[in-house]
Amino acid sequence: MRYNFIYDKLVQNRNDLIGIIAYGIYKQHKIEFITGIKESKNREPNEEECNAFFVTSTTDSQLGKYRNDAEILLTEVVLRTAEEEINAREREILLDYKKNIKEALPSNFKTIALSVISSFIFSAILAIFFILGMTSEKEIKDVAEKAVTTIIQQQGIIADSLQVQK
Repeated sequence: MRYNFIYDKLVQNRNDLIGIIAYGIYKQHKIEFITGIKESKNREPNEEECNAFFVTSTTDSQLGKYRNDAEILLTEVVLRTAEEEINAREREILLDYKKNIKEALPSNFKTIALSVISSFIFSAILAIFFILGMTSEKEIKDVAEKAVTTIIQQQGIIADSLQVQK
């Protein structure tokens, strides 16, 4: 059984995700070294070149760099994942918000129907006051005329507010 010195230096325990990623970065660095020798010299690296790589890649600063690179990589992955999740939730909330607003607003038909009904009720009240005013005594007629004038003024305000809502 072969002992892996670099793995033990980088990975502190089975749950050390940073260490496991750092070891993967080391292995990638080693593969790049071997590939570079193969491409530049058309041969496998010799023992002296392998020892030089081992010495330079196992310094405390280089091992720290592998772990630092692993932390950066893991942080970027977590941030990207969180950003995608946040964006997905924002889209869901926006769609739900639009749906709720659409359901809360009355339809055009309902708005028109309410306007027609309120106009009919106003006309009926106006007719009642007009009839009372014509058939009652002078005092009652003055009170009715004031009430009709007030209702007409209020109807104008209501009509203005309905126009603003549309």
